[in-house]
Amino acid sequence: MTLKGIESYTIKTYHTDRFGKASPAAFASFFEEAAANNARLHGFPGEYLLQHGFAWVLSRLTVTVDRYPYAGETISIHTWPSAHTPNLALRCFEVFDAENHLIAEGTTAWLVIDIEKRKLVPVPEFITQNYPANNPPCKEFPTRTVPRLRSPEHECPIISRKADIDINGHVNNVRYLGWIQESMPEEFMLEYEPVLIDISYRTECGALKKLTSKSGKMDDGDYLHSVSLDETGKELCRARTEWRKRQHTHVPYLQHCL
Repeated sequence: MTLKGIESYTIKTYHTDRFGKASPAAFASFFEEAAANNARLHGFPGEYLLQHGFAWVLSRLTVTVDRYPYAGETISIHTWPSAHTPNLALRCFEVFDAENHLIAEGTTAWLVIDIEKRKLVPVPEFITQNYPANNPPCKEFPTRTVPRLRSPEHECPIISRKADIDINGHVNNVRYLGWIQESMPEEFMLEYEPVLIDISYRTECGALKKLTSKSGKMDDGDYLHSVSLDETGKELCRARTEWRKRQHTHVPYLQHCL
């Protein structure tokens, strides 16, 4: 059985930020698609879970980025299922550019939810019995848990949209990567880009919910983030990000188009 699935993607303009580079959310979207295709290969696709009243839900996502590709570049994403426990399954990702340079890595942790009851359940046996054994381990999560934001410095209101809802009936995990950055100061975002995003998903969110995104700087220079429901104050997610100064270079694809 093939352990790794390999998917190729061309970076489109709608995958990019204002600098013409793939956004962190684009990486998360590619990961989600590659994971779904590889799960089909191993016999436990999301569609099969849905037929039995279950769904995969993302518990944690970590992305480390050495280089963000520009629009027009083609990348390949390698993914494989790694270790699992009775309640949790890990999946690994590696991102390569056209010259086969490793430019990003990712690790995800997945839970299974009973769709009707909206409650977590153990990973079904029809998944664990087909789960590949002795797969390579994933890149470890940076910390055991994502720290809680206790001293927010910035905040921004958000409203979840109907268009954010996915096949599982809640806001898709990719949207959260944009939400956590909404409260970051504009001048900071112009000068820095994230090299690490470590996000923990704590509860699901429906459409037309009033939310608040908050962020604050840690002593080591990293940032902590939180998105919560205004009505109850309940956290939807918390995250930690690490940043580096942007290299202001030309945008080759856009320059070519002009």
